[in-house]
Amino acid sequence: MFYLLLAIVCSGSIALIFKYSESKECNRALVTTFNYLTATVISAIALAKSGLNVPASFDGIMSKTMANFAGTLTPEGSFGASILLGIITGFLFFIGFVVYQKSINECGPSISGMFGKMGILVPMIFSIFLWNEMPSAIKWVGIVLSFASILIINVNPANLKESDFKPILIILFVFYGCADFMNKVFQKYALVEYKNFFLLIVFISATIFSLGMLFKNRKEGFNLTSCLVGIGVGIPNMFSSFFLIDALKTLEAAVVYPIFSAGGIVFIMFMSYLIFKERLSKKEKLAAALTIVSMAIVNI
Repeated sequence: MFYLLLAIVCSGSIALIFKYSESKECNRALVTTFNYLTATVISAIALAKSGLNVPASFDGIMSKTMANFAGTLTPEGSFGASILLGIITGFLFFIGFVVYQKSINECGPSISGMFGKMGILVPMIFSIFLWNEMPSAIKWVGIVLSFASILIINVNPANLKESDFKPILIILFVFYGCADFMNKVFQKYALVEYKNFFLLIVFISATIFSLGMLFKNRKEGFNLTSCLVGIGVGIPNMFSSFFLIDALKTLEAAVVYPIFSAGGIVFIMFMSYLIFKERLSKKEKLAAALTIVSMAIVNI
């Protein structure tokens, strides 16, 4: 639970940094690129400090990687799995960001935020059916309360009536859910000692994709504020995945993901109240109370 709390703080900090920079004219491509560049540098430093058991020979590493996915975890197979899963995850991270921006333009922030948050159903369902990670009855109570908190914050009946449902929302739901799910896949099919290497590959891949977008939008020009915002986002972005993987080692995915999502919302609300002096509405206070209760229940 301690690692899950750290992951929640890091995840919530990303939104707070963006919130602080809302009044600035930021180049989204620059923010995204410097975000992933910063996360790459931090991942490389963490990897250098932790050390890495690089295979002495790469002969047969593909078969050993496949053996990892069959359940036989080895250092060589974990090395290969980290590369394969890291590239896929980096792609999903990047595409998820692009789809989210497009969804906001087409459908508005309210309904886009709801579908993005509800993407946690993907790793929850997969974990239950693929690995039989069935929570206990008391933890299901906490999970239900977490979802109730997410729905209370994100669902506005008036906005739903005004918004035409569009396919981009399903795409957002799937990509956000799959991106979250990849942390669980790594935790399941690779030795945890390769976590820093996996994250390095993730952010290198995402950086490469982001550089392509930056080149495409090069006419928007260079903006120092955008670069600084990207750097500020990159630090908690890396550690959010770092601590989330640790949390998944000891808690069921069906517990981790709803608490991670609802907890992030509550953290943002409280910090917005403290930093930006934003008053909490009744439904926000209710959602916060439900989340706190749900976190206490799953920790029993």
